[in-house]
Amino acid sequence: MTDSNKNPAANERFGELLEGLIQPGLPAKELVMRIVRATLETEFGRGFTLSKGFDKMIGTIADAIVTNPDLRRESLVIASKYMTKNRKQQ
Repeated sequence: MTDSNKNPAANERFGELLEGLIQPGLPAKELVMRIVRATLETEFGRGFTLSKGFDKMIGTIADAIVTNPDLRRESLVIASKYMTKNRKQQ
């Protein structure tokens, strides 16, 4: 994802996307897929997410993240942060 110090608007957009995509109870791989989707949409735009093969690419990336303990842990921390933020806003 874009460094928030360099592009705060992109960081805000990522947060908005992620808040709309995640909720408690999703399996780890689904959470990771949604984080990847929000990241790629933030970086490359909505049109990129409509590209042929995009869902397969997200699945491949998510598999790699979920099977790496450090990346999995970091992804779950990100998801937790945004789910907590969602609960506080409700």
